[in-house]
Amino acid sequence: MLRFPERRKIALLVQTSSDWSRQVIEGIADYATEQGGWDFWIEFRGLKEQLQFPTSWEGHGTICRLTDTRIQQSIIERHLPAVNVSWLGKHSQKIPKVVSDETACANLAAQFFLKKGFRSFGYIGPDSNSNYPETILNQFRRAVKLAEGVCFDFPYYELTKEADYEKQQQQLKQWLWELPKPVALLVWSSKVGREVSTVCVNHHLEIPDQVAILSIEHDPLMSSLSPVPLSYINQAPHAVGYAAANLLDQMIQRKPAPRKPVLIPPLSIEERASTDTLFADDDLVREAVQFIRQHAQEPLQVSDLTQQLNVSRRILEHRFQKSLHRSPASEIRQEKLKRITKLLQDTNLTISQIATRCGFQHQEAMIRMFGRLMGMSPREYRQANHSQK
Repeated sequence: MLRFPERRKIALLVQTSSDWSRQVIEGIADYATEQGGWDFWIEFRGLKEQLQFPTSWEGHGTICRLTDTRIQQSIIERHLPAVNVSWLGKHSQKIPKVVSDETACANLAAQFFLKKGFRSFGYIGPDSNSNYPETILNQFRRAVKLAEGVCFDFPYYELTKEADYEKQQQQLKQWLWELPKPVALLVWSSKVGREVSTVCVNHHLEIPDQVAILSIEHDPLMSSLSPVPLSYINQAPHAVGYAAANLLDQMIQRKPAPRKPVLIPPLSIEERASTDTLFADDDLVREAVQFIRQHAQEPLQVSDLTQQLNVSRRILEHRFQKSLHRSPASEIRQEKLKRITKLLQDTNLTISQIATRCGFQHQEAMIRMFGRLMGMSPREYRQANHSQK
């Protein structure tokens, strides 16, 4: 009789309430599938809920967020191979870490803002009770200081759980008003970013031209509830999960754990409206670009700008070239292109429907413009980039 190798039995002590954690789990699942499938034990848990093994569970290993000593002690008592995917907890060869590279995330954020021309920065970190290390804050400060910028930090607070909600809002408003403008804020999560953007909108601080906001940890639900869509660092959580599963597999085969943490570099900055700044010194150009962004879904022409701003086309063209090194018509095309690519990526709208939503009376005109700028058709772009599965 044929004997098949026993399937791995793996406990996932990872909270499931955040988008980051769910993507880590997807990475673990993809690795397991490639190995023929693992049997997982997992429970749905929130960020602050206690994670623990079921009393009767026996398995081969665990991937965990090492959030407290109880989890660590339980792993040691069970003599289980284990991998930690959280910034919490210390790396050891008994429970090694596979995590997003905090230093690289801080450097990526700092360079992103510095290239946009910012010299004033702010930071809002995690809940102090969570005991996260201050690696990102310290590295962000160093990168800003090297560029002769200045960084201010504001202690995180739990707005929705504070008894004196209005007092906390007032403190944040006061801090934001006192920061030198324009200011670039790096915030711990989309949840914090949503709170900051809400205060800005309610107290007439313009996002992103006065206050730009970048989240370290992204959650699409929190971003969708924000008055302004939030830019974020793509920390490659799927790659973290995949690498953690690979390391655990090796440890189960009695291979030694690495002496240092496995650091997964961030993939990119995913830019949304909260950082999409325009640093034009010319007020006329700034007003023109704002008008373009507000009306790009319409059949907008340069003549609409000149009429709105009460200026001749010649003067407008000259001021655009001097300030932005491009024409008003180019700015209109680029803004429409942003909308087209987002709709191609994120929706199942037809090409004709997208053309209508982006201000084209005929889809052929949109297809021609898209082809000139992108070197491919909208259909080809969608096939390569569509996020709807």
